[in-house]
Amino acid sequence: MLIVEDHPHIARILNDVLNRAGYITNVAMNGAVGVTRARNMPPDLILMDVSMPVLNGFDAAAEIRQQEKLRDVPIVFLTSSTDRVDRERGSQLGARAYLTKPFSPRALVEVVQKIFTGDPAQSAP
Repeated sequence: MLIVEDHPHIARILNDVLNRAGYITNVAMNGAVGVTRARNMPPDLILMDVSMPVLNGFDAAAEIRQQEKLRDVPIVFLTSSTDRVDRERGSQLGARAYLTKPFSPRALVEVVQKIFTGDPAQSAP
C-alpha cells in the first residue's frame, strides 16, 4: 500500500495505524514522488492526500491512471476539503473512497478492509 501524504506527522500516523492492522506500507511525501513510487513498485492500494506541494493528489492520480499497469489500483483520497466539486473530481479519477480529515483510524482501516474484501466503499465518515 502506498501512502502519499506531505505532512510527516499525518504520514506517520497513517503508516502506524495500517501497520498495526497488518498492512505493509510505503510512504511518499508528495504527489510527484508518489507517482514515481507507484510506477516503480505498483501498490495494491493508494492513500492519496489531495492538497500537496510539487504535484497535488488529483494531478498525481491522473498521472497514475495514465499508466496501464496502474489503471485499476484503488485510490482513496484523504483531504480536509468537504467541497462537492473535489468529491466529483475524485470520483472522475476513479476514487474508491474519499475520507475527510480528521477521520478516525478505525474508519480508515474499515475503508481499506472493504476495498480488499471487494466491498466498494464510496465514502466514509
